[in-house]
Amino acid sequence: MGVKRETVERDASIRACMAAHLRAAAFAVHVMRCVQAELIRFDPKAAVHVDRGGKYIHLYGEAQGTAFSILLTDSEADAWKADGPYALDRYIWAELAKKGIRPMQ
Repeated sequence: MGVKRETVERDASIRACMAAHLRAAAFAVHVMRCVQAELIRFDPKAAVHVDRGGKYIHLYGEAQGTAFSILLTDSEADAWKADGPYALDRYIWAELAKKGIRPMQ
């Protein structure tokens, strides 16, 4: 149990460090790529993409048979980053859940 807790605490501190030191857009891309990896892990047939262009970051594709698109502006990414190292993750998963996309289905 101690090893797992240390791993969780280490991962949380790494994410907090990233949130503190990366620009908001770079942090948002990292978070979206983590979500992308999880979606593909739970649905190997998923087609999930992360694009960065201009002043936006875009997570889109199809997972669990459902198309989705989540678009963030740089200022929105900055606001989510300011809310905490996992606030953007929670937002993205909540948006995906609204479309019926959930991990482990």
